[in-house]
Amino acid sequence: MKHINTDIIIAGAGLAGMSLALQILNRTPSLSITIIEKNTFPVHDTTAKVGESTVEIGAHYFTDVLGLDAHFKEKHLRKYGLRLFFGNVDGDYSEYDELGVSELFGIPAYQIERGTLENYLHELLTSKGVNIVDGAMLGDISLGDKQHTIECTQNNGAFSFTARWLIDAAGRQALLRNKLQLQSSTGHRGNAVFFRIDRRVIIDEWSTDPAWQSRVSEPGKRWLSTNHLMGPGYWIWIIPLASGATSFGIVMDDQALAESGIESFEDTMAWLEKEHPLCVKAIQGAELLDFKVMQGYSYGCKQMFSDQGWAMTGEAGAFADPFYSPGSDFIALNNTFITHLIERDFNDQDIRFESVLFHKFYDSFFTNTLSLYKDQYGGFGDRKMMSVKLVWDYTYYWGVFALLFFTDAIGNIETMRRITPDLMKTQMLNQRMQRLLSERAKKRLVLPAKGVFMDQFLVPCLVELNDILKKPNVDVAKTLSKNIAIMEKVVPYFEDMLSDNASMDINEEERAILGDYRLSVLA
Repeated sequence: MKHINTDIIIAGAGLAGMSLALQILNRTPSLSITIIEKNTFPVHDTTAKVGESTVEIGAHYFTDVLGLDAHFKEKHLRKYGLRLFFGNVDGDYSEYDELGVSELFGIPAYQIERGTLENYLHELLTSKGVNIVDGAMLGDISLGDKQHTIECTQNNGAFSFTARWLIDAAGRQALLRNKLQLQSSTGHRGNAVFFRIDRRVIIDEWSTDPAWQSRVSEPGKRWLSTNHLMGPGYWIWIIPLASGATSFGIVMDDQALAESGIESFEDTMAWLEKEHPLCVKAIQGAELLDFKVMQGYSYGCKQMFSDQGWAMTGEAGAFADPFYSPGSDFIALNNTFITHLIERDFNDQDIRFESVLFHKFYDSFFTNTLSLYKDQYGGFGDRKMMSVKLVWDYTYYWGVFALLFFTDAIGNIETMRRITPDLMKTQMLNQRMQRLLSERAKKRLVLPAKGVFMDQFLVPCLVELNDILKKPNVDVAKTLSKNIAIMEKVVPYFEDMLSDNASMDINEEERAILGDYRLSVLA
């Protein structure tokens, strides 16, 4: 067996592990990194992995923090927002209710061709001297106090790597989480069926109605959205990929899955034929590239980072839910915490306090994100509930989480401690809204489709919150305080919209914050 010393071992050369290696090297290029991966590079461009869509934090992390902006613009599709459709209409798609944007907010997001990105990262890291051991089978893992050993075999050769830091980025293999018995229950039950076909699905072709086509400022661009077909207890994603393939996923709570009877691709098509016939027509005749079923996908982790020199990132640690595409956000968050810990540790700083505090920050972000899904799937077919939910969730996401990440406040202990009282206020406001949404979701309502378009681009506070993210030198504390004032104002309006006797009247304050959004919500 060949013994090799390195500064950092990363188990897993997927998106989480390789982006972490790049982030570490960007900040501390003198460190030696070894990545151990079971697959062999290059991987297929359209590789079967969940996590093809980004939102603002993840996109900012890849393009700005890691410096991959040129690659994303050249090789991946610019995302045309999040778009939801409600109804079960046997006719023109313009008759469905639509929740989305007429034009893009300023911060770009992307639909990721995972294989293309991972191949690029592999080449980039190799050129920077990272030792990537692919096609390797992992063996024993021995953890110490900043002295860890991991064994593997590759091409009939045996290797033993020893490092000061060991990072588990090997996904649901959960190497460290299982070894250290750190898995925890989230209390959220979710199940997913996902597959890809070798055909570009253009949702814009599902209706020829001129008024429907002209709802978006660039007609014919709906297909670039992460399109969702909604129903009680479930949602379907349709994600376009740069290769011309299309990714589909059906995500369900336990009740919806049991009622659907889905176990195979044939079952899936039969269920879609009944619930979303236009979707089936778009799939029929295409080559099926892959098909997977994942039950009970949500789990938590009791400890993500240790002052003894180990950590977890990506799905190796925890996973909440795929709705809103938060996976790359948590990669960004975890990798940033880990990078700060490693940088300070190799500068001989005591990281005991930071490792505990970073996990508390992470756990707070994870818990608040989890609250967006827990006990709410029953309302996913409820156009009224979801139109309120998305605007609130965006307000909270852009006004708090994205603000902290875009300004790099999350890595600044003093800043985070100073704004903790305000962060507690935002959590209380979010809990208040999520409880309201969860109560309504119990009813599993489906409102008759009326062809309503709920245009989030016309909501003034969303434009304002997104614009703030474009400003690099904002005062975090002052901006957070201002954002809280917006949140405190919108909550009572949303509570009224979801009540049984909601008013159609809009006062001046509401119009300044939410525009005429109430009229489309209550249509």
